[in-house]
Amino acid sequence: MALHAAAVEILIEKGRFEPEVALGIAEAIEALVMHAQFVTVPILDARLQELKAEMRIAGMGLESTVNAGVQVLDVKIDRRSGQLDTKIDLKFGELDAKIDRRCDELDAKIDVKFAELVTRIEQTKAELVRWVLLVMLANVALSAGLAAALNTFKNL
Repeated sequence: MALHAAAVEILIEKGRFEPEVALGIAEAIEALVMHAQFVTVPILDARLQELKAEMRIAGMGLESTVNAGVQVLDVKIDRRSGQLDTKIDLKFGELDAKIDRRCDELDAKIDVKFAELVTRIEQTKAELVRWVLLVMLANVALSAGLAAALNTFKNL
């Protein structure tokens, strides 16, 4: 009310309004001020505090959502990693078996070829022994034939 009276007085003295007009203008201004809902520093501070609280709550909600998502992804990664480890172990097992099978096949081929080689060496040895024996027999026969021929020529 004190502001209302001061405003009317200013309008009458400085604005040179009639007292009824000044009173009407003062009441209109008062009505506008009452319904205008001006933002004051304390109101702004309160609203900022509310906004900060809402942001903290939203941030915590977002953080819990992110943490839950991270946990879900960790579980998925662990499960997928386990599946991949299983696949890798299976493939390594298959490759080990394949390598072992191929090595066994190569060992068998080497054994067959080695046995064939040993057989050929033995055959070659036997052939060589036959030829040596034949040469020795031929040598003995020639020596005996030459000795007989020399004896025959000596006696002639």
